[in-house]
Amino acid sequence: MAVFTGTVPAAPIGTSIVEDTSSNNTPEDADSSGGTLHQVYIDNTGNSGQVYVKLYELVKGSVTVGTTPPSFIFSCPASSTRQFNFPTGITYASKLSFACVTAAGTGGTSAPTNPVTVRLALT
Repeated sequence: MAVFTGTVPAAPIGTSIVEDTSSNNTPEDADSSGGTLHQVYIDNTGNSGQVYVKLYELVKGSVTVGTTPPSFIFSCPASSTRQFNFPTGITYASKLSFACVTAAGTGGTSAPTNPVTVRLALT
């Protein structure tokens, strides 16, 4: 699994991009301090089932997927991409991590069969 973080100069939405090209049920850190979420992009074109990206206002070491309640959940249908934009942003207080599973709600723990790309735009 590879998580990339980069800076986008003069970006219209967000100045930091976090991208995981093989997101699964293992939590990954997106931000270690408070900030604003401007965009969530999910590429689920490689899977025949729906996926759910769960965001947690915690560092990945404090998250137990299936037990820890997520702060936000975004869904993406099978063989599709979805982009969620928040022009004024959604503020998170301290940390931000994420995971991708095949069931909604807190209890879902199964990883997608094939890689899912998750991209977050943050400030």
